[in-house]
Amino acid sequence: MRKIKINRKAWLRILEAFLAVIIVLSAVLIIMAKQKPKTDISKDVYEKQRQVLDIISKNNSLRNDILMQDNTRINNTIYNLIPGNWNYSTNICNITLICPNPKQVYETEVYTTEVIVTSNLTKYAPKKLRFFVWAE
Repeated sequence: MRKIKINRKAWLRILEAFLAVIIVLSAVLIIMAKQKPKTDISKDVYEKQRQVLDIISKNNSLRNDILMQDNTRINNTIYNLIPGNWNYSTNICNITLICPNPKQVYETEVYTTEVIVTSNLTKYAPKKLRFFVWAE
């Protein structure tokens, strides 16, 4: 008789442990199911950034704006070329300097690409245009 009670206790403990594992796994699966899947947009963002910078670097008047460090028309051009839900900023600086984002963004991923413009037909003054993009 005594053997049967010990076996019952052992089976009850195994059953309790099994149920505890199922409860924990269920909770983890429910939490994971409620989270939004994060899509990787980095490839699309970088591709679009390269296209925009390519357009800017091939336009003589925009190249002159970069050399003169005037990014008003550059920002207008970028605004017309990128999707509306993207936030962006630009920074023009010397090629030897670090070119930080002029807007402080800490809550989301920021994608950056740059192009170097060295001269136009009359002036040699190498500058780099850094283009920052983030979505909110």
